[in-house]
Amino acid sequence: MNRLKKHLVMLVVLLALISFASFLAAQGRPGPHNQCANLCWQAYLNAVADCHGDGECMAAARAAAVACIGDCGLLPPR
Repeated sequence: MNRLKKHLVMLVVLLALISFASFLAAQGRPGPHNQCANLCWQAYLNAVADCHGDGECMAAARAAAVACIGDCGLLPPR
């Protein structure tokens, strides 16, 4: 029974490592949509930093970011 339990644990660990490695590999391949989203994210961060806590400015920055992401084609049509 101990040997069976050990093999089962080794199999689960191996599958977890393979899954994690494939996840990391997928993250390392930026596509054109990811580049567009990254540019929108950076523009949003810069806009929020320029707002200095003003609520209306931050709402406008968020709306601009949503519009930017929409232009990237990442959001489903509404």
